[in-house]
Amino acid sequence: MSLKPLKITFHMDGTGTFYDPSEPMHLDGLLAWALCLYQTSGEPPAADEKPFEPRLPLGTWHIDGQWGWCASAILPVGEEAWGMQRFVKRFRENRIEITKGSPNLQMSTYRKYCIPMPLVLAPTFEAYALGDRGRVHQILRRNIKFLGRKRAAGKGRVVSIDTEVVDQDFSLIRDGKAMRYLPEEGASRQVRTRPPYWNLHGRTSVSYT
Repeated sequence: MSLKPLKITFHMDGTGTFYDPSEPMHLDGLLAWALCLYQTSGEPPAADEKPFEPRLPLGTWHIDGQWGWCASAILPVGEEAWGMQRFVKRFRENRIEITKGSPNLQMSTYRKYCIPMPLVLAPTFEAYALGDRGRVHQILRRNIKFLGRKRAAGKGRVVSIDTEVVDQDFSLIRDGKAMRYLPEEGASRQVRTRPPYWNLHGRTSVSYT
């Protein structure tokens, strides 16, 4: 496997992407998700159980006893416009005859909610990696059609993906700033250093700027 510094560009359709800059998507997370579709079956592990970790076509880093994949967060670029969109779910009173007893509106199937979600309008998203260009591009092109949440609502649609070799490796650091979660003793954020990032197993103190 030939590892080279890569720049991956996701061209978006312009309808906006739900993206939280404080908890960014990571390129290795996308690749791991795509490969798990083919390499696992059944129910995924619980958040506190040890997860399955597929081998990714990326280089690795080792810092303070921790390790991870050489892949940056996925960042919006170009002229950005930020906003907030709320997703609301209400109890449909005209369907009450199909229920039994008194519906619980605070939890479970009939609960009401109003969730604010940050929405960014950006023409492209970019990520950096140290990896096998052909394999990385193949996995992304075949499996990644959307970025972010609420794809069923038409948000975050990816029109095309470019994967190119660049001169410098920005998968970890660029201009003195961390491009992904990296271990830092005493940092307030607790998260895994590799996907799945939602999992609680193996969390450690990390920094991200």
